[in-house]
Amino acid sequence: MNGSHDVNARKKELRTHFRAVRGKISPEQKSLWDAAILRHILALPTYQECKTLLCYIPLPDEVDTIPLMKDAWRNGKRVAVPYCLPGGRVIEFYLIESLEGLKSGAYGILEPDPEKHERLDDYTGALCILPGLAYDPDGYRLGYGGGYYDRFLAGDFSGNPTVGVCYGVSTVKCLERGPFDLPCDYLITEEGRIAPTKRKSPV
Repeated sequence: MNGSHDVNARKKELRTHFRAVRGKISPEQKSLWDAAILRHILALPTYQECKTLLCYIPLPDEVDTIPLMKDAWRNGKRVAVPYCLPGGRVIEFYLIESLEGLKSGAYGILEPDPEKHERLDDYTGALCILPGLAYDPDGYRLGYGGGYYDRFLAGDFSGNPTVGVCYGVSTVKCLERGPFDLPCDYLITEEGRIAPTKRKSPV
């Protein structure tokens, strides 16, 4: 019990720290890093070959994924974004064809309207882009504490490829790990792909 409490306490400290780190990145620097991260993702064969892109809608201080979604649409890929189910820490993904029609949802994040968008149930050929406050070289991520993505990745999406994205200043040698934490297959920063990861996906 104490071990689990210690991990959670340490993660809470790290979240505060890395929120502050991201807050100090200038808009100009962020723009340059976002563009570099985009180039590295576009060069991944796993991205090039995927049929469906699962992607988060970015907050102002997160890695900008909107250009990635636009590239996916241009290349005939389907794009799905998360929706947080009310009353529980569960996310579902809904297909969107543009950013229009999204509405503010949990935590102020833009979300699809379940009554107007199609829920994605078939993850064949899908790739998921993961947000995170920090990552380590083994692909483990420091999330925001809700456990939404951990549940999703361990459930229906299990076995499909994942890409974690963050800025180099948000990487650490080793993150505290809980029993339900899962590593991503690829970790991308503005400097390129950090490898190897625990799951050792092919390049």
